This record gives sequence, structure tokens and C-alpha cells, in this order.
Amino acid sequence: MSKTKTKTKIKWLLFHEPVELFLRTAQDFQKHLDELTNNKFEIEILTWNDYQEKYLDGMLCEPFTELKEGRVEITQLYSNVVGQFDATDFYALSMPYLFEDHNHASRVFEGPIGKQLFDHLYQRSRVRGLAYTYSGGYRCTASTTPIRSINDFANRRFKRETNPILADMIDMVKAKKVTNLPSVDEEVELLETTYPRYHVDTTKSQKYVTDTKHSMYLTTILMNDEFYNSLSKEDKEHFYEAALRASRVERVRSVEDAELIKSNKDKQKSLGIEELITWPDSEIEKLKSTWAPLYDKYKNFFSFDILDKIKKA
Repeated sequence: MSKTKTKTKIKWLLFHEPVELFLRTAQDFQKHLDELTNNKFEIEILTWNDYQEKYLDGMLCEPFTELKEGRVEITQLYSNVVGQFDATDFYALSMPYLFEDHNHASRVFEGPIGKQLFDHLYQRSRVRGLAYTYSGGYRCTASTTPIRSINDFANRRFKRETNPILADMIDMVKAKKVTNLPSVDEEVELLETTYPRYHVDTTKSQKYVTDTKHSMYLTTILMNDEFYNSLSKEDKEHFYEAALRASRVERVRSVEDAELIKSNKDKQKSLGIEELITWPDSEIEKLKSTWAPLYDKYKNFFSFDILDKIKKA
């Protein structure tokens, strides 16, 4: 009787919330990989807390570092997090009104620009990029009071992250930057979120949502380089293909998740959204015009002409 071949075990670390969004992507990836490789690999999908308890004796960790140093083989991270690890071209993906629609985004992610961006990531960090995902889709703005026009941003305390582009965006609408670190002295009145992420990003007081659709909450499926190099040429292709398939499904699901919330008042109420505010096209155009100078400011910030290439894709 033939001996059953042992599966190669790998760890997939989930970091961001809501966990269910990232869990289903990892599970979908496993399904596609099983089909492509005839079940050669067994993926242990771990939340951040579970990983720390099981493998680090409860010590805190940073997921990008765990991946880079080979303690996990795959993770899925927010593009701004990737930018913090010297792959600063990833900050370009958060430019306001960069993508015309989801088809435009797919052409960028699955074409030469997406590959060039992953090449940049590898050159800067020796981490492999497999595919681009949404994990939330278009951003909206949550607030403690209604934001009915661009003028309503003025003097409001807006939560910023490490991304320099967001810091400039806050200044340009005359809001006040608040650190992303917890503070008892400064209540956050405004923050970026997405509809599927609203309940994990916000507090009860941030119960108004303005559908600004100003950029996309983008994540990437990443792989450890040493593990990648241990694979056969065929299996390397299988991992890329499984990631591509899973990312396409994930992006569709993220759009559907957002539309379900936007179109269902009962769902909004259950999440704590008191009012969803839709601006007229004229107000969206004012916001676009206000942030348009960022394209000149950051034109030479990136390692290649990524903004121009994306606009023309």
C-alpha cells in the first residue's frame, strides 16, 4: 500500500479587523491552492492573538516582521503598513480619487503597474507580493456630527495615520490632525473607514457616515521570500494563481458587503450608523479639486511615475 504524502504546513497570519473579512480570503486561497496542487499544502490560519499565544507565549509581535523573518509564510496587510517598511510607493494607493472605478483598479493591480509595485516591495524589503485585495473597498468618512459639505471639515479633529498623504489631505480641508495613538486629551471627531470596517474603526459617537468615496482601503497578500524560493517553479506559479483567484473573489465580496450596508437602513442601524450622508456631485467635485494639488506635490516622491501610469491605465 502506498504511503500518504505529508503535506507541507504553512502559517497564514491574520492581523487586521474585522477578522471575518480576512479569514474568508485565507480560506478561499486554501481552496484554490488545493485544487491547483492536489492538496500538497496545509495552511494554518491564525488570528494575531492566537498566533501570539500559541507561538510567542503571549508576547506582542509585528506581522510584517514575522513574515519577513520567516516565522510565518503568508499574511495580508494594509497598504499603508507596507509603506511603513520602506516600500513607500504603496502610499500612492491612498491618493484621493485615484481610481475611476473597480475595473480601473483591477487593470492596475493585475497589470504591469501592480507588478512594478511588487518589484519595489521586494527590492526594499525582500518580501514577495502575491495579489492585491480591498478588504473594505471605497473609503467613507465617519464623524461625530454630520459632514454635509467640504466646509464642515474645518477645525474638526481628524485621525491621521503614518501616511504623509493623509496628513496633507487633513490640512487641505482645514481640519486638525490628531495622532493615531490613543489620547485622553483629544477626541477624534473624524476618521477614514469603509462600510465593512465601520464597526471596528469607530466609537459610538462617530455615528454619521459621509459617502466621500475618496480612496480605497487596499490590502495585499504577502509571502516570505525564503519559503517562496523553496518551492518548485510549478508551485510558485500555483501560489500566484491561487492568490489571483482569491483576490478577485475578495474584491467582489468587499463591494457587495459595502453595498449591502449602504442600501439597508436596518443594517446601518445595527452597526450604529445614525445617518448615511450622500453628497451631490458638485460637492464631490469640490473635494476632488481641493485635493488635486497633491498630484503635483507627490509626483517625484515615488520611485517611478506611478501616479501618471495609474491615471492612464
